[in-house]
Amino acid sequence: MAYTTENIQKAASLFFMLLKENIVSVKEPLAEEYSNDNEIRQIVKTMAAEADLMIIETMENLHLVSSANGSIFANSYTQMKEKYKDLKNKKYFYLANLIICVFLSEVDKENNIRIRWEEEGISYAKLEDLVNTIINSWMKREKEEIGFSEEWGIALKEIDEVWNKDFSPMKNSKTKGNIDVVNTTDNRFNFIYKALKPLSDQKLIYNNTKELKLIPKSELYERLDKVYHNQDRYKEFMKLIEVAKEEKKNAETN
Repeated sequence: MAYTTENIQKAASLFFMLLKENIVSVKEPLAEEYSNDNEIRQIVKTMAAEADLMIIETMENLHLVSSANGSIFANSYTQMKEKYKDLKNKKYFYLANLIICVFLSEVDKENNIRIRWEEEGISYAKLEDLVNTIINSWMKREKEEIGFSEEWGIALKEIDEVWNKDFSPMKNSKTKGNIDVVNTTDNRFNFIYKALKPLSDQKLIYNNTKELKLIPKSELYERLDKVYHNQDRYKEFMKLIEVAKEEKKNAETN
């Protein structure tokens, strides 16, 4: 099929806008043309496919996401390291992935609960406690169940080592007031900030570093509904995390 030069230019402009922004409102003039013109739509999708990317269409936005496999975040360690220098080795990458997963397990709920999270957010302290709970629960299972981490494809030994040896926990007395999570190093709050940076850079969350809260945005839920909910690996991993959470709740009530 021969495309017109004008449509090729419009499609290229939209593609590079998506490449830069990751998310573009459907009200953007070029996005409106994408929706209304099948030729422009096909050109953009072809350009995305050639770059191992895909376009996700929602009622409010167009999303550009990776179509790569191998990570539930659709990003390899090499890709992430190039952009986020703080993920200096694979152990840090594994831990960052887990932190994102635990965060998503809290916010990926029914619509009425989603609204609450969008208003209140999740505190750094709560997320730190949840990550700690998950790691401890899985380490316990690793001792009791032969091949637990291998079966689930979790670099559990490396994650536990980095979390407990490389980053100091934040004491209760230090979780209120002004804490510079951006510029401090070697503590868990700082690494949580770094781990969630890919989500904030893509405008999927608001990382409130003053109040130490992580607030999901509607764009994150669009991504979850359109991409992650179709991935078996994601759904299985969320269930695994929920089991660890329930174990802690039951232990606290008994």
